[in-house]
Amino acid sequence: MNIKPLLLGATIVAALSAPVLGDSHDTIRMATSFKIRSMDPVKQGFWMQEFGQGELLMKFQPDGSITPWLAESLTLADDTTWVIKLRNNITFQNGKAMDVPAVLAAIAYHRELNSGTKSVVPSEVEFTQTGPWEITVKTGVPVPELPSILAHESHLMIIDVEAVKAANGDFEKLEGAGIHTGPFKLVSLDDQKMVAERYEGYWQGKPVMDGVELQFVSDENARILAVKNGEIDIALYPPVAAKPVFDVTPGVNLDLGAVSAGGFTGFMNIEKSPLEDIKVRKALMKSINYQEIADTVFSGTKAEATGLYNPSFSWALKNYKFDPDEASALLDEAGWTKNGDYREKDGKTLSMTLLIYPQQPDLKPLSSALQGYLKAAGIDSKIVSVDSITETAKNDLVEWDFALSSTGTATVGAVGSFLTRYIKTGGDRNYGYSNKQMDTLIDQLSATVEQKKRDELLGKIQAILVEEDPYAFVLTLHKERVLVGDNWTDYEPGVAWNHIKWNTQPNQ
Repeated sequence: MNIKPLLLGATIVAALSAPVLGDSHDTIRMATSFKIRSMDPVKQGFWMQEFGQGELLMKFQPDGSITPWLAESLTLADDTTWVIKLRNNITFQNGKAMDVPAVLAAIAYHRELNSGTKSVVPSEVEFTQTGPWEITVKTGVPVPELPSILAHESHLMIIDVEAVKAANGDFEKLEGAGIHTGPFKLVSLDDQKMVAERYEGYWQGKPVMDGVELQFVSDENARILAVKNGEIDIALYPPVAAKPVFDVTPGVNLDLGAVSAGGFTGFMNIEKSPLEDIKVRKALMKSINYQEIADTVFSGTKAEATGLYNPSFSWALKNYKFDPDEASALLDEAGWTKNGDYREKDGKTLSMTLLIYPQQPDLKPLSSALQGYLKAAGIDSKIVSVDSITETAKNDLVEWDFALSSTGTATVGAVGSFLTRYIKTGGDRNYGYSNKQMDTLIDQLSATVEQKKRDELLGKIQAILVEEDPYAFVLTLHKERVLVGDNWTDYEPGVAWNHIKWNTQPNQ
């Protein structure tokens, strides 16, 4: 079948009809749809690694690996012991040394006050200074995803705790206090924008640009127009459906980056007909043209889903297959026979209800494409938009068969959260799936540190979800994306939300 690209509404086209205004400057000017509300290190601190202020001990890479950042190395001594060696040439932006006591204080601060940190770092874990620049981590039980924890912006951002405590909860006092280690020091923050200046003593070298001005612009058309008019250099979160217009508009460029660790994921309601039948579930997966969704429906702005994970990850299997003939045979075996356009069984038409939610507008073209694939397979369908996929699917607030959601299956390289919450029996976002073999594999994975063994376990998990007991699968993978002006077309969209680095600069 042929899926046509999504046509755009008039609002984006009209926004791009204004003339282009040239500009030259030494400040990185960026716009985001989200607002940074304060310098509270717990509730808002994660933003700081995104825009060049804060840094973490470890760094997530596009291939799924975790590499040292503020740490010089992270070594696994045994299944329950890790050794962190810090770089010895780093200072906070206020000049204080980022030494072992300072890092331990930051870790303790987050463990005491940050609920996200508490959820991933058990209370039994001990961080202890064991050398001038060395921290030993005793976990008690295996914590195989410790590198990912140290690389996640919401868990253990390294801050000058002494300065934070001196502010005594008045977070405005932290503006200009230099509590981070990054290349740009935040000097002012209000409802409209954040301003940061170059930190001359930055450990990787002198930052290329003088500073950063981040504007908070919730309206996507306003962000697009600001790039068009030369008012900002980089706009985050552009609508991918607008790519055909961006491609023919001077001064506006959709810049695509690495494939991310998540995408649009589908969850099947296996507790009711027709998807209680494994053959129908397999047929559904084989009815979908994953490459066409990525290349045509989304004009190449998303990557083809070849399996549950980004194919560059060492543990990823490429086991998804578009095979309409096999899908048809499976439906025949399940007793659903063709009668005109649709299949029937015992006088009942084979039909499915697809759930989407309005916060993700890209689900509209995706669900429309799915309707086409289902019809080709002889399956009738309708689309229902709900406020919350989790609440609706978990509590069966409406009749549903297939729910679509933007979900990270390996956020910052960590697979445990998705498997535990969505796949394991009783998970808080499990919509009725229960497989004893799967539960055992997930439990084994949570206690396995050696990567080779983890890859083997993950291979078995992926095989079950395709070949034996399908339930959740990825339909397309996201790509990092931004909208940039002509002077910034060499900009590489940030991986793991790291949008601004010390060497971020316009085209040379």
